[in-house]
Amino acid sequence: MSADLNNEKEFVKEQFEHLLNAYSREQTVLLSHHGELSQSVISNLEETVEAKVTELEIPKGPLKKIFFISVETLQNMLIHGQKNNQGHQHNFFILTKNGVKMNVVSANLVANTSISALEKQIDIINSFDDEKALKAYYLEHLENNTMSDKGGAGLGFITIGMKSGNKLKVDFKKINDRFSLFTLTSTVSLG
Repeated sequence: MSADLNNEKEFVKEQFEHLLNAYSREQTVLLSHHGELSQSVISNLEETVEAKVTELEIPKGPLKKIFFISVETLQNMLIHGQKNNQGHQHNFFILTKNGVKMNVVSANLVANTSISALEKQIDIINSFDDEKALKAYYLEHLENNTMSDKGGAGLGFITIGMKSGNKLKVDFKKINDRFSLFTLTSTVSLG
């Protein structure tokens, strides 16, 4: 095992444990997953999210938003999450409830060279205070952008922002010269 692989894997695990402990002190952790993703793992996580959220008897509107954001986030991590030099993805996913809010927290590797573009994209999404203006941006983006080599048109973060109805929170923690850990927190209000 190379030093970088161990470094990346250990770094992500340490950040996962740190965040999980922090959330556990202040919120109810409904679901947590650390490790690589596949379609079967995502299917299991989606079923668990649906079961956990349904148990809480959350109104249908917020319930649909939480499920949509969870599915979109997991798919984004699988499809767009950076693989390290050995071809491994290091990810985690946490679903929490804090009073009248729920948080969908995801983290994956990102190339350091991609951070500036990601920050710019999230800043643009967070700059909209009006839901209709964000939707107009989405439609404009849909019309004017071509598909990437991974099959996306850059719409994932926009749709997450639209569904959330709250500002997206991002964090980048540098792991080494090539990779950082990108953490995205989407909040859904239940009331």
